[in-house]
Amino acid sequence: MTRSSAHGHGQVRYAPPAPDTGLPVVDELAGLLAAAAARADPEPPGGGPVLREAACGYWSRRGLRCHPEDIAASPGTGPLLTALLAAHGGDVLMPRPCPLAWTPQVRLLGRPAYHVPTPAECGGVPDPYALLETVRRVRAEGGRPAVLLLSVADDPTGTVAPPELVREACEAAAGEGLHIVSDETWRDTVHRPHDTVFVSPAETNPDDVTVLCDLAGAVTPAAWPAAVARFPAGPSGAAHRARALDVLTALGADLPG
Repeated sequence: MTRSSAHGHGQVRYAPPAPDTGLPVVDELAGLLAAAAARADPEPPGGGPVLREAACGYWSRRGLRCHPEDIAASPGTGPLLTALLAAHGGDVLMPRPCPLAWTPQVRLLGRPAYHVPTPAECGGVPDPYALLETVRRVRAEGGRPAVLLLSVADDPTGTVAPPELVREACEAAAGEGLHIVSDETWRDTVHRPHDTVFVSPAETNPDDVTVLCDLAGAVTPAAWPAAVARFPAGPSGAAHRARALDVLTALGADLPG
């Protein structure tokens, strides 16, 4: 028995802290936040129009066009990922290994979490054949697989999945009716650009992917939590965004002004 289980504590609360990014606070960002210190009102649930417009600019510069109505923001990736998963019914699949918090967040919602092996050369994206086998096994056992979590620029392995693997895994997931949540928190910290090319699942399957980005990864300090999500355009994405906003509102997950 581990110390945490002996004292009734879970592995997440007593896990080793995440390493510091080592990135300094940009002077312009510090100035903007300091200037907003006197603003008493929080952002509305999901973020106000100025914040969502800025998020659109962020993704547009990375080749992912979107509209402010496709965006939702929250104070950190924890409540936002919980809201995204709650917006979709059914079981959740994810690569093995995966970020420490993913499995507890799925189980917190009362959903089963299934871990799919990744190829030998990278993490973050499941092997397509293993994914298909897992989906069929879960269905045969009476489960209802609905969501695939993945991270092309991966935490914890520090690898970047090759574009062909991303395409194959997304095609397999979409073919089985899974919605994909792509955590792209670390895409801007990718090194060796001549050896690795980052391709977002939203580029290969635009109608089936919600993109998640925790700004505390490469933009803001960890003490200033903020995260944004980009939903697919169209009625389905709008419906899931509305459900996610309901969850964020119920959680009181509002960003400070």
